[in-house]
Amino acid sequence: MPLIYLDNAATSFPKPPTVAADMGNFLANEAVNPGRSGFDLSLKAGARLDNLRRRLAIFFKHPTQDPNRVVFTNNATEALNIAIQGVCIPGDHIVSTVLEHNSVLRPLFELQKTGIRHDLAPCDGRGFVEPVSIESLLKPETRLVVMTHASNVLGTVQPVDEIGALCRSRGIHFLLDAAQTAGVVPIDMAAIGADLLVFTGHKGLMGPTGTGGLLIAGEGNIKPTRWGGTGVRSAVRGHLEEYPYRLEAGTLNTVGLVGLNAGLDWLLTNDAGKIENELSTRLLKGLADIPSVSVVGLEKGEFDLSAASRTAVLSILVESMDPAKVGMFLDADWDIAVRTGLQCAPLVHEAMGTTHGGTIRISPGPFNTPQEIDILLEALASFK
Repeated sequence: MPLIYLDNAATSFPKPPTVAADMGNFLANEAVNPGRSGFDLSLKAGARLDNLRRRLAIFFKHPTQDPNRVVFTNNATEALNIAIQGVCIPGDHIVSTVLEHNSVLRPLFELQKTGIRHDLAPCDGRGFVEPVSIESLLKPETRLVVMTHASNVLGTVQPVDEIGALCRSRGIHFLLDAAQTAGVVPIDMAAIGADLLVFTGHKGLMGPTGTGGLLIAGEGNIKPTRWGGTGVRSAVRGHLEEYPYRLEAGTLNTVGLVGLNAGLDWLLTNDAGKIENELSTRLLKGLADIPSVSVVGLEKGEFDLSAASRTAVLSILVESMDPAKVGMFLDADWDIAVRTGLQCAPLVHEAMGTTHGGTIRISPGPFNTPQEIDILLEALASFK
């Protein structure tokens, strides 16, 4: 039986065929160091990266659409670290939420050692953070609010427009972690009021692993935490001050970014979010008929979901069965791949009462089919 892959919240799979094709062609014919030399092939490789920066600035609706304010990183975790550490100094205060992935939580806990404090806003029983909960934690010394756009455990899309407006009114930097929503939920960085936006390339943007980035709005500068070669103005002793070089050092993952560009091409002609939400709704309707299965954060039989409030990510529990055992049986007996446990977001599980064993996370992608969802439902109905 072919694998039924339902772990797209971890990484999208399969990728559009053009992703591998473009990467292979680049490796075979053009894979020189971009912009480091004056010969034509190097300039062509550099132009590929410049074009991708422009496309991403437009895609995320950066306030000025300045491509130089698109900084490439290896993943969202690296981008979050660059942004958080680059904005805050000892004595500052950060506000975040219990919904966060460890890519936010662990930097915050580490920064406590340097005198940077933080507070975490709670979520309600459905997995949403109220703007008033953020507002109640703000202090005179709060420099940054950082939060996920959508929970990687529950799929809940947060009211970031309201929180962005709140931050603007207080002169506080707003950093949005769009790892789960980039390519799935339309993102208007300017309308949200996000000063900083982090994305990863290997999930909803349909690119390969090893790609991601940070978009910087406004006039504020992020303090660099890495220094090295940029390929331009090599005689300058210190690291360059201008973007994107300010936050980039060393050779970029050009072949991966070529794949990301191909993923973006595919997204612009395919509505991945719509496909995924249709599959998720089909799944929820089927789960309503399985008494032993509950969906974390939703009432039994609730399936009329708005794409504006939830992504296709669902966490479920099977009565009297450990999530890890359910995942093992789905894999061994049905060739179905899901994610079990705490999904690198332990505080969500504390809030939802699922710390012991975590959940079974199901995250369909645009290449899944209704028939695959029906097979999953059949498998879940077989557990007694």
